[in-house]
Amino acid sequence: MSDGGSDTGFHAGAVNIKFNPKTVARLFAENFERPETRISAAAINASAEYLRIFTREAIWRTANEIDASGQKKRTMEASDLEKVAGTLVLDF
Repeated sequence: MSDGGSDTGFHAGAVNIKFNPKTVARLFAENFERPETRISAAAINASAEYLRIFTREAIWRTANEIDASGQKKRTMEASDLEKVAGTLVLDF
């Protein structure tokens, strides 16, 4: 499917995902062992882009999994995402 869409009505290509760099920076800061640890703006922006791609891929794979199972549902649930989580994490 060239547009990232699927028969279920999920269209990963139409999903506008953005991660606020300030939020990403806060996630890093909350998990640093030493409070004086710093991260560059370029690294934060690259991490935000990585999260965007990862999330979009998760949505796309989940939509394809729903299509392959023959389900005709229009909402994704955590259990749907869990089905693709293993291979998704291994691929990234």
